[in-house]
Amino acid sequence: MKKKPTTAAMPLEAATQAVYQTFAKYQAPHGLLDVCTGCCMDAELEREMRCLPLRQLTREHFYQYNDSAKSQVQPADEIKYYLPRMLELLAQGARLHHSTEIYLDRLGRCLADAYASDERAAVLGYARAFFAEGLAQWEPDSDGLFQGEHAFSILLMWDYAGVSIQPLLGDWLADDREAATLNFVDSYYWEYWTNGGAISNAFAEAPFHAAMQAWLNDPQVKAAWAHKLLKLTEDGTPADWRPACAKCGQIHYPLTERIAAVFDAMAS
Repeated sequence: MKKKPTTAAMPLEAATQAVYQTFAKYQAPHGLLDVCTGCCMDAELEREMRCLPLRQLTREHFYQYNDSAKSQVQPADEIKYYLPRMLELLAQGARLHHSTEIYLDRLGRCLADAYASDERAAVLGYARAFFAEGLAQWEPDSDGLFQGEHAFSILLMWDYAGVSIQPLLGDWLADDREAATLNFVDSYYWEYWTNGGAISNAFAEAPFHAAMQAWLNDPQVKAAWAHKLLKLTEDGTPADWRPACAKCGQIHYPLTERIAAVFDAMAS
């Protein structure tokens, strides 16, 4: 099967700077941010977000900002001013909310026509770069780019941000790195297969379920993953990241078992 040609994602640092350049025209809000300073966000942190230089804002500013009560429809100019720094912190591994899937929820709450075409392109470029770099790290690591989450949950994060996940799925399928294939194995196994063939993430809503079901059950997609998994086993299965059980000394749900389960699903 021929793969559709895709344009490789740019390096994450370059994508981050492209976002800064694209959104540079926006200014810090003058009035109270779209937050609750009564019980959600510290009033001094809210004031600092409006008064400090953008690049001096920290993880704590954005954690409280994102965790605060907020309007259903977000003020686009406010979001677009803070977006470059928020994405820069994300690339540095900062935790921006209590749940990874909704780190970027504010972006997706802006009106559908709030972003100009160049702004959408810059955010998509960052999303592709972020996803591609994260796929290079297989073992779930709280200090890694995906912060210990499986890749399907990262796709859901971008879905909440209002970013189309189709280009990211296309990049993933075209990615021949071993780590990218292993990321697929563990995402499919833990976030789909063990849930009876449905996305298990509690944050996932109907459109995301439908998009992932369509992709995972597409005959060409399945054939491509089956080929990658066959090559993975032929080249020699890498060492498993899961530790042995302290009681029995065995690795439960070993990598060979996970690969076999996913291969059977893809080859069916």
